[in-house]
Amino acid sequence: MKLLSIFRRAAVPVALMAAAGVTAPVLAQEKAILGFPAPPNVQFAFIFYGNKLGYYKDENLKLEMVTVNGSGVLLPMVASGQVHLGIAIPDLAITALAKGQPLPVTFVMNWFRAQSFEFAVLESSPIKTIADLKGKKLGVIAPTSGNLPLTRAMLATANLTAGKDVEFLPIGLGAAAWRRLQNGEVDAMNMFVSEHGRMELSGIPLRRLPIPEQYRTIFSNGIVAPNKLIAENPKLVGNFGRAIAKSWVACKANVEGCVRAYWEAVPTAKPAPGKEAEQLAMDMKQAMFDRAAVDDYTGVPSKKIGSYTESSWKTLIKVLADEGQIPRADLDLSKLYSGQFVDAINNFDPLVVERQARSAK
Repeated sequence: MKLLSIFRRAAVPVALMAAAGVTAPVLAQEKAILGFPAPPNVQFAFIFYGNKLGYYKDENLKLEMVTVNGSGVLLPMVASGQVHLGIAIPDLAITALAKGQPLPVTFVMNWFRAQSFEFAVLESSPIKTIADLKGKKLGVIAPTSGNLPLTRAMLATANLTAGKDVEFLPIGLGAAAWRRLQNGEVDAMNMFVSEHGRMELSGIPLRRLPIPEQYRTIFSNGIVAPNKLIAENPKLVGNFGRAIAKSWVACKANVEGCVRAYWEAVPTAKPAPGKEAEQLAMDMKQAMFDRAAVDDYTGVPSKKIGSYTESSWKTLIKVLADEGQIPRADLDLSKLYSGQFVDAINNFDPLVVERQARSAK
């Protein structure tokens, strides 16, 4: 487990009410550890912005953040209680349950409501479809990346077998990974939307490969909590989720302030002298790269932040079963997700949060 010192520094929120000279009762803050499957770049600026605006402190929470290498590492940490909430892909939890080895975790908050992983190639690449990946090398973040079961299923729809027809090559994230696509070490990349977007902003022209229609609306990352924490301290889970939701609403209302809060919390992300305007424009785009996936409520009856639908879980499980990624599809969904915290997560006035964000310094 890698606990980044910059995140420890970011755990001291600045409450707007304090700036206004309003005092509040002093209550003991509970430590609230949020786990990420990869180092959070500016796409997660909203977490830092909400911390600066005091949304975690308002819930009597002291935010800390942990980063690891993939959902395959993060989910066991959630299960053991090393982190209180994790931002993870559910595929590995589904696979474990289908094998009769359920993880003691529950997905409590839908985050990326639409699929956030893509297949991308250089614009000049002769590869046009997933089927064209036969005999090629596919760059993935890590062997433990939680999206890989679904990636294998997508390859199977083109009659390709991972490891046999397509080689997975772990390349990490960032500029070093991008160069491996540019110099031909890998033929394609299987990263999330914002990573490919960052590549394009850096001047690398990409083209996305069409993915099968049945995968387009399958959710990806959600917020997962340990079953033990849910049973013993459900209030922390609901409060934590509400702070995350408010942070996202605030960031959308004041993207510039959101990015600047990220720079403040992560000094290494600050622009070089004379480059502030240029980087601000790029970082504001990056901060909203995931907006389509997070706010996609197409065909969903509930527009509440964090809500799942039973049908979406059944679709994901059926796809994994049909493509041979899991041995059975008749799974007990109550062992995978719960909607018990959705009302608590949405127990705030978005208009008030938006006004706070726009007026924040």
